[in-house]
Amino acid sequence: MSDDFRGSAAATTVGETASTPPPLTERFLTSVALAAEVHGRQRRAGTEIPYLAHLLVVTGLVLEDGGDEDQAIAAMLHDAVEDGGGRTMLERIERGFGDRVAAIVEACSDTVDDDDPGESWIERKRRYLAHLPDVSDDAILRVALADKVHNARSIVRDYRQEGHRLWERFTQKTAREQLWYYGALLAFFQKRRPGPLTEDLYRAVGELAWLVAHDDAQRLLPRRLWLDPDLHAGQAPDGWIQARTAADAIRLLEEFTVHELSLPAGPEAEAVIDWLIDQDSAERDPWPEERLVFHGGDAEVATSRPA
Repeated sequence: MSDDFRGSAAATTVGETASTPPPLTERFLTSVALAAEVHGRQRRAGTEIPYLAHLLVVTGLVLEDGGDEDQAIAAMLHDAVEDGGGRTMLERIERGFGDRVAAIVEACSDTVDDDDPGESWIERKRRYLAHLPDVSDDAILRVALADKVHNARSIVRDYRQEGHRLWERFTQKTAREQLWYYGALLAFFQKRRPGPLTEDLYRAVGELAWLVAHDDAQRLLPRRLWLDPDLHAGQAPDGWIQARTAADAIRLLEEFTVHELSLPAGPEAEAVIDWLIDQDSAERDPWPEERLVFHGGDAEVATSRPA
């Protein structure tokens, strides 16, 4: 690849958006060829879907969000370093496409040099989450967010088809770990990069959380229901079913016999309490107050029933 393919656009900072992106050139087509070279024989985990499909979708999301050609190329190659050659591949990307593309790809990679091949999935994700707040280039955040949106959507699609068997594909990932990770990503992007792509991530994570909660309610006994919108810092203890919203908690209470209920302070808990009171008013069996507990510090929710 010649130096003519190098990008020259300066990095944008968080909050900036590209003007009208330039048309994609031969330079972008060259990145597609490199992605095919690296990933052409790969399939998405546990499926027959070509891995290139993921790269094409992520690239499309980046372009739809206003990304320029550098960002489109980085999206196409965002897994090439991690999956296809480490530091050597990163240097190849820098030679062929420029410093900016290489910087985006490196920032989107969990590992570059793979100094610790025995590092677990969750350890890599902890390290990745720890570095995200230091990212100031919005191009990096756009590509990373597009990647996470498509990954979350793919998990939801596969979970709908396979149910709990989905987690058998992975040696190091469980439903709880996935929700812990995506909960942290969602909280970060809602704060740092609100907009349509983050709204897409919110919807995908919400659907995944509901599917996991419903699956857990079918499998776990006794059923202990934990309401908390924070899937990361507020994740339920082991053995509890987590609902993200009052609406989800009420759906589970309507469908299943729940043996214990733990609520945080705030309007979500108040909505569940109001629903429980309405059940009493409808002359159904009252919810035993001794089975209702609160978490999250000084959680105080009115639980008095009408006389």
